[in-house]
Amino acid sequence: MSVPRTRVRRRVVACARCRMRKIVCDAAGPRCSKCSEAGVACVALNASKQGTAPRSIVQFLEDELANVERLKVHKISAVNINAGLPSAIASSTLIDRAIKEFTPSFSGLTASIPIVRCAIAGTRLPSTSSSAAINFSEEHPSTVLDSGSGATQLSCIPTSVADFLFENYMKRVTPQNPIFYSPDIVRYFNSVFHHPIHSLEPGALATPYEIYVVSLIMAISLTTSARTQQPRANSIAIGLFKNAMQHIQNVCTNDLQGLQALLLLCEYIFLNPSIANVWFISGFTTQMCIDLGFHQETPRDLMADSLTIDIRRRVFWCAYEMEIATSGALLRPTSFLSKHINVPFPSEIEDSAISSAGIDLNGQVTKFPSTRIWKFRQIEAEIVSVLFHNGELSERDNYSLDTWMKRMESAIDNWRDEVHWSLSLKDNDPSSDEMRLYSSIARDYIIVTLFRPSPRVKEPTCENLMKAFVGGVDVAKGYWKRSNLAFGNSKYVFHPCYHSFSSAVVFLQALERCKELICLKYSVAEIEDFISAFSRFFATIAERWPAASRCLEEFERLMAPVKRKYIDFALNNKAKNVSNELTPSASLMDHSDNTMESLLQLDDMMDFHTLFPHDVFNTEEVTRLPFTIPADWQMEFDFGII
Repeated sequence: MSVPRTRVRRRVVACARCRMRKIVCDAAGPRCSKCSEAGVACVALNASKQGTAPRSIVQFLEDELANVERLKVHKISAVNINAGLPSAIASSTLIDRAIKEFTPSFSGLTASIPIVRCAIAGTRLPSTSSSAAINFSEEHPSTVLDSGSGATQLSCIPTSVADFLFENYMKRVTPQNPIFYSPDIVRYFNSVFHHPIHSLEPGALATPYEIYVVSLIMAISLTTSARTQQPRANSIAIGLFKNAMQHIQNVCTNDLQGLQALLLLCEYIFLNPSIANVWFISGFTTQMCIDLGFHQETPRDLMADSLTIDIRRRVFWCAYEMEIATSGALLRPTSFLSKHINVPFPSEIEDSAISSAGIDLNGQVTKFPSTRIWKFRQIEAEIVSVLFHNGELSERDNYSLDTWMKRMESAIDNWRDEVHWSLSLKDNDPSSDEMRLYSSIARDYIIVTLFRPSPRVKEPTCENLMKAFVGGVDVAKGYWKRSNLAFGNSKYVFHPCYHSFSSAVVFLQALERCKELICLKYSVAEIEDFISAFSRFFATIAERWPAASRCLEEFERLMAPVKRKYIDFALNNKAKNVSNELTPSASLMDHSDNTMESLLQLDDMMDFHTLFPHDVFNTEEVTRLPFTIPADWQMEFDFGII
C-alpha cells in the first residue's frame, strides 16, 4: 500500500491578481507594478490552502513585528494580558504562527531555525522508481542543524595548508562562481588565519560570518584538491561544513550578505549532495533574490556606485545559474523567467580593477568562465520550459516547434564554438582545459534534452532520438573524463549524476526503439563500449557520492533486458539486407515491456518533494573512517605544494 505524499510547491513568480487576470506580472517587490497602479494589496496564491498568502514571508513578518512594536508604544492600559510575556517569546510565537500558515509541518521550520530541516538532508538520487522515496514527518531524525558533533575546527588546518586551499579556491572556483568581491573574502580569510595576535589560534578573533565563509571555502577547496585519500578528504570537508552550520542562524539574513552565504552553501552542496537538499537550498536563494529585487535592475539601482552595481549583478547571476542548474537537471519549472529579468552580466574584469570609483577597463579578464556558464543556463532554461512545461513559442520562430528546435540546436553549437574559439586565444589559463571540456559536455547534454521524449514531443523521430543517443554517450564519457581532471578543478557530482542518468535512460529508449538504424551504424562491440561508458562513470562518481552506486545498480537492471533484445535483433539481422527505407516504428507508449514502461516513467518518478531515506546515505559511514586530523596534509592528500 503506497503512502500518500505531501506535495511541496515552490512559489510562482506572478502575484494572485495578475495570475487570475492572466496578465504579465513583473514580480517587483514589495508590490508589483500592476497592483501598485490599482492601489490594491499584492499577494500570492496559496494553492495548498486554496487562498492567498503574502508574496514575501520576510516582508510580512517585518510588517507584523512593526505593528506589534507600534501597539506596545501606544498601549494606554497598564493591564495587558501579554504584559508578562517576554518580547522575544512574543515575537517568536508570532513568527512561528505565521510560518505555520506557509510551510508544511514536516519541514521543521521555526523562528529559531531559519532553514527547513528537510533542506539539510541528503539530495535524492535520480531514479525511475519511487521505491527509494519517503515522506518526511515530524519524527524524521535530527540533522546537522541540531548538533555540532563531528565538526572540524579551522584551527585544525595548518596555516600553510589553509593558504594553499584558499589560493586554489580563488584561482579555480571564483572565476566560475564570483559570489564574493575578492577583497572581502581575502579579508575574511586573513581574519581567521592571519590575525595580528599570533598567540591565539586561527578563528579566535573572527566573526561568525567569517568562520562560516572560510569553513565552506576550505571544504570546497579540499574536496577538489585532494589527489589521494578522497574519502578521508570528504570526511574532513563534511566536518568543516558542520562547523559552518553552527553559525547558520547568524549568517542567513535576508540581505546581500545572507544571500552570498546561502550561495556558498549551495556551491558546496553541488560537490557533496549527501549533506543537504540541492532543490530546497537553490529554491531559497531564488526566493531571496526575488524578495530583494535582484532579478530586476531599476534606474534607482543604477544610481549606486560601480562596485555595488557589479556585486548585485554577480550575486544575481550566480543565484540564477544555481537555480537553473538544479531545475534543469530535475526537469522542473523555475521561478526565474527570462521575461522578468533585465539584469546585465557583471564585468569579467578582475576584482582588483573594480572599486566604488569605477571599473578600470585595462584590468585583466578573469571571469570569462562565469559569463559563458550563465549564457549556457539561459539556453537550458528555455529548452526545459518549452519542452517540459509547455512554455510559449515566439513569433521569432513563427510559433513553429520545429523551427524553434533548429534554432536551439544552432544556439548551443554556436555557444560551444565561441567558448572554444575564445579559449584558443588565452595562454596559460589554468581554467581553459576545464572550461573547454565543460562546454563540450554542456552541448551534448542539451542535445539529449532537446531531442529526448518529453511532454511536448512524446514520440520524437528516430533521426532526433539518434542525436540524443549519441549525445548521451558523450555526456557519460565527458563527465568521466571531468571526474579525473587534475587537482583543483571542480568535481561536482550532483549535475553529472543526474545528467548521466537521464542520458542513460534516453540511450536505452533509443536502443529499444531505433534498433534498425543503430544496427546499421554501430557494431555490437561498439554498443558494448557505449554501455560500459555509463557503468564506468557511475562507478567513479560513487567514490565521491557513495549513494550514487544505486544509479549503477538501476542502470544495469534497466539495461540488461534492453541489451539482450538488441543483441538478439542484431544477430538475427546480421545476414540480412536492412532496407534504407525505415518504416515508422511502434510508439514508445505501445511497449508492454515493464522495463520500457519504467524508462518512460523517469520524469514522473522524479518527485522532488521526497528525498532519500536516511539509510541510503548515512554520514556515519563517512565518520567511521579514521577521522584524525592528518599530521602532514601534503603527504596525506598529495596537494602538490612546493
